[in-house]
Amino acid sequence: MNIERLSLDQLRVFAQVADSGSFLAASKALTRAQSAVSYAISTLESQLGLPLFDRSSYRPQLTAAGIELLRDTRQVLDQVDALQARAAAYAQGQELEITLALDVFFPTTALVALLGDFRLAFPDVTVRLEIEALGSVAERVIDGEAMLGVLGTLPIIPPNLLHVSLPTILLVGVVSPSHALAQFSGRIPGHVLERQVQLVLSDRSALTANQDFAVHSSLSWRMSDLGTKHALLRAGLGWGYMPRHVVADDLASGRLVHIQTAGQPPQGAAMPMQCVYRPDREVGPALSWWLDALSKLTTFDLA
Repeated sequence: MNIERLSLDQLRVFAQVADSGSFLAASKALTRAQSAVSYAISTLESQLGLPLFDRSSYRPQLTAAGIELLRDTRQVLDQVDALQARAAAYAQGQELEITLALDVFFPTTALVALLGDFRLAFPDVTVRLEIEALGSVAERVIDGEAMLGVLGTLPIIPPNLLHVSLPTILLVGVVSPSHALAQFSGRIPGHVLERQVQLVLSDRSALTANQDFAVHSSLSWRMSDLGTKHALLRAGLGWGYMPRHVVADDLASGRLVHIQTAGQPPQGAAMPMQCVYRPDREVGPALSWWLDALSKLTTFDLA
């Protein structure tokens, strides 16, 4: 057996004969002489050291080995075709992969819809998503690790990044109904909030080191994961601000209750979101698609 001498052409002929059902039909589909098709199959069988077709009947039938190796052949050909398509796209300036750094508050429903549309437009481009908080999004973009970022929990835009304004999301204060703050009606004074544990998102970014945003309590528990914060709020272990779309079901069911804090309007605070990217970033078709799609958003579908 000499696998090294196998050619893609032989594999394509093998697959075509299997699909066509005969050497003659395959030769017509490939616009080749039947003798050339027969030679390609015979050579392939010789190199593999086993028959792929049983030729004892009127039409060639795949052998047991031929059936199994046909599956492998199709996988090889599919991978080669994908390689050729990606190489051709890259030669024309299309990215092979796009990396997005998104704020943890970015609505999942909007992200899913955007990704669905992107896959239709660029089915061969790999997507890498990095969900971060505070300065980590901007840091990933500044460092060049992410092509594009969406800021939310970071209230300032680094001056070395270009930005596009996106729709706002609503940020609300919430607690478990068993929490002491749930008993207040109306706005809760700052001196009361100070004495209660506040659950706060944090990150390890140098951009936000030693900085606090919307922290009202000297008793704060810090975490980098929004899911953990959500669970701790439900458990009554503190109070905190959450995107309204994330806790909407909890508020409707009573698992969490909305509280009015001294630092927010009664209905909650509108948090602006910004798409950011480096001015020296080369914008290929895939990144251009994201910039265009995000800039066209007028609202987030939070249903």
